[in-house]
Order: sequence, then C-alpha cells, then structure tokens
Amino acid sequence: MSSRHTQSPRRQQALLSQDGLSSLRWQDPRIIAWWSASFPGFGHFLLHQFIRGFLLSAWEVAINTLARINEAIYYSFSGQFELAAQVIEPRWAFAYAIVYLFAIWDSYIKAIDANKQYHLARLEGARIPSHLMKPWTISNISIKRPVAALFSSFIFPGLGQLYNNRIALGFYGVMWWFIYMTMSRSHEALLYLILGRVSQSTSLLDPHWLLFMPSVICGAMYDAYMTAVDHNRIFRIEQKQFLTESFPHFPLHLFEKENDAHVDY
Repeated sequence: MSSRHTQSPRRQQALLSQDGLSSLRWQDPRIIAWWSASFPGFGHFLLHQFIRGFLLSAWEVAINTLARINEAIYYSFSGQFELAAQVIEPRWAFAYAIVYLFAIWDSYIKAIDANKQYHLARLEGARIPSHLMKPWTISNISIKRPVAALFSSFIFPGLGQLYNNRIALGFYGVMWWFIYMTMSRSHEALLYLILGRVSQSTSLLDPHWLLFMPSVICGAMYDAYMTAVDHNRIFRIEQKQFLTESFPHFPLHLFEKENDAHVDY
C-alpha cells in the first residue's frame, strides 16, 4: 500500500478537550459577518475563534462605553440628534469604528477559509475522538437537544453554552450578562413593570447598558442552538466511523456465476 493511503489526515474534523467540543462546520459567511456587526466578537465565537472573540467583545464594551456610542444611538432613535452629536467622544469613536469594521471583515474572510477547511477535512475523514477523561472534567460526544440549549440561553445567556459543555464561553457569557443586568437595572425595571408602575420602571433603565442586551441574548441563543446541532452531527459521524471500523464491508456471494459451475457427466 502506498504512503499516500497510510499517512494520517492533515486536518481534524473535531477536537474534544476539557473545554468541550471544537469542530469545523460549514457556515454562511454573510451570517457570520452579520453577527460581527451585531456585536464584535460574536462572529468569531461562531467560528470557534475564542481568543479573538473574547478580546473583540471586551473591546466592544470598553470602547463603546468610552465613546458613548450606545447613548448616541439612544438619542438618535429618540429624535434628539443634536444631543446625540454632543455625547459622542471623537477620540474614542474613531478607534471604535476601525475595530468594528475590522471585526466584520475578519470574521467574513475567516468563515470562507473555515468552509474550505471543513470540506477538505470531510474528504480526508480523520478519526473523531468520542471520549476524554481528565482530572478536572469528563467530556464526551453525545446527543444534545438544540431547543433546550436555545431556551437555556434565553433564560440566562451563557447557560446554553454550559449545557453544550463549553465551559469558558459559558461562564464568560454568564459574567457579562450579570454585568449588563446589574448596570442597566433591567430586571428591577421589569419587576416594577409587572407591578404596573410603568413610570418608575422606565426611569430606572440605563440605555447605555440596556442596548447591549438584545444582541447578547440573541447571539447566545443562536450560538447555543447551532453548537447543539453540531454536537449531533459530530456524534453521527463518530458513530459511523466506529461501526465502519468494527464491522468492515466484505463481499457476500449468494449465488454462483454460471461460468463457475462445472458438472461432469
């Protein structure tokens, strides 16, 4: 047998680690770019580019706060355009715009490259590990419920990622959601709204922190759902690989060919 057929595949389809399952998957680059436009870093999270995602999402919060972007958006939506222009900090807004556009462009081109790697990895058919046991955790590839992952992130962003065994991203999401919830006072406002005290409810809200929350909760729900779907896809591939290796194909001839039969008279 030639070395071409015996050498190990160049690309992995999936990697099981203490932080969960990372895998190559096909994704529409336009959707990835859209999530980066919604919140810089989210597109990179979907591509499993977690270090870039952590840094870009933290940058978004920090520089947005310094440039007062969300406040300007709030005043613009309220029709107070002069006030919106006054609150913007030009020193920080310029840096914010550059990194914001870079995040969209970078996630788009990385999505295109990831799709190419995904197709090549499928052709090479590298073996997928099914189980990992370490002193601090036990990880395995198993069937997930995408709707359960989505609902968990709807209740509290980050919980869907924890359901999918994505530990670092899950606790990162939980931490930031607690910050958004506390700084915006959204849950206090919701309580007053339920009690019918509408004016007191609206007066509590901080629009700067509140405007982060729709993108965060929608992004967390989408990521949790797609990761659960991906878990199920990888589980089926691993099962197929295991069954193919355990029960290899063999020819089975039920009937003899006519030219093979010989009868002596």
